[in-house]
Amino acid sequence: MYPVNQTYMATNNAANSQVFLIEAIFQNALKHANGFVRRRGKVCLKVTYERINAEIQRITRSGGKIISITPLSASNNNYLYKHVALPWWVEIITTYPQCLYYFGPFDSPEEARTFQSGYIEDLEAEGAEGIAVKIKQCQPQVLTQEDE
Repeated sequence: MYPVNQTYMATNNAANSQVFLIEAIFQNALKHANGFVRRRGKVCLKVTYERINAEIQRITRSGGKIISITPLSASNNNYLYKHVALPWWVEIITTYPQCLYYFGPFDSPEEARTFQSGYIEDLEAEGAEGIAVKIKQCQPQVLTQEDE
């Protein structure tokens, strides 16, 4: 089903500190009940063993497709941060609704700036207010965070 090392998972299911990298893509824009749209793109999430099933379910319910699940050891986790450049994202915070959005990933800050106006226009068309924008190099764990 998903390209994951089942033997490794089975032998380490008690390791609370085990972390996995889930790569997923969203090919279709989906309209949520609150009227906001999840954008297309690829996302990489670092999740603990305890959260992996919940994240897989959340991704698939949101229309995402899992590309891979890779266990991260301390050595390859450090390697990722030291040798793999983090992607660039457009971070948008709105006051109404109170949300934090990440759009991307992009290969450069210039590419992110090229697309940011389209995201702002979409949010304004959906009624968002108090829009603040930043271009950041990061790896967000969640693409949309809504304060209640």
